[in-house]
Amino acid sequence: MQAEARPVKLSQDATDGAEMVWPPKLPLAVLGALVAVGIACLIMKTMYPIFVVPEDIAILPDPPPTAAVLKLEKAQFSVDAKNFSILFGLIGAVFAASCVLFTFGIRSIKAIVIGAIAAGALGVVGANLSNLMFTRLRASSNGDLLVMGLKIDGMMQNILGYGVLWGLIGLGVGIGIGSVRTFGKSVVAGTAGLVGGLLAAMVYVLLVAQLTPNAVMSHVFPLDITSQAIWLLMFMVLIAAAIPLGTGEKRAKVAT
Repeated sequence: MQAEARPVKLSQDATDGAEMVWPPKLPLAVLGALVAVGIACLIMKTMYPIFVVPEDIAILPDPPPTAAVLKLEKAQFSVDAKNFSILFGLIGAVFAASCVLFTFGIRSIKAIVIGAIAAGALGVVGANLSNLMFTRLRASSNGDLLVMGLKIDGMMQNILGYGVLWGLIGLGVGIGIGSVRTFGKSVVAGTAGLVGGLLAAMVYVLLVAQLTPNAVMSHVFPLDITSQAIWLLMFMVLIAAAIPLGTGEKRAKVAT
């Protein structure tokens, strides 16, 4: 069965009659991701942290009483939730908008908006889930997690922590790209983005464990700017590549 590779005509109000080829082209999607990486690095460098724990809570007496420590942990979790929601809401929106823009052009304005809203909203959800998982991981000192009788070790928890964040952002990016066509294409492209985010999390954690065995992965994102850039690059590029491949770009080339 031949894969589709033909122009797609969008609604008049969205594109003014522009024609766009489906499936999306991998090099264009990756180019959009590379631009988004640069913007995301700038966002992280200039905007984080927006909120901080108040000094009266952050500064603990020596020795610190248990109540004060618990109050600090609760305040830190709340502050992180707000910071990560804003940070990854913006990064998700930029990522989706950039990928759609470079893949289909400026006249795909409707898809750009849909992608930005979907990836931004899912980025907020993913950031909070990831923050919850990594907070639990730090509290247990990278101890195993028992779920329904199954033990999940620290490495798998790292994969899940990154995977839930980037899988949901990838889902939103895919929804935006697929929205140039039909609801069905949005589902397929969104699923490809979700899978791409999960696979990227696995690849990232395994690579870090092999190349830098002493590295600590217990936060939603790396703490130094170089590691952040590598982290963003790997996740965004792999997600951007997964969406065209998952929607038939490779099969379309073979058919041609």
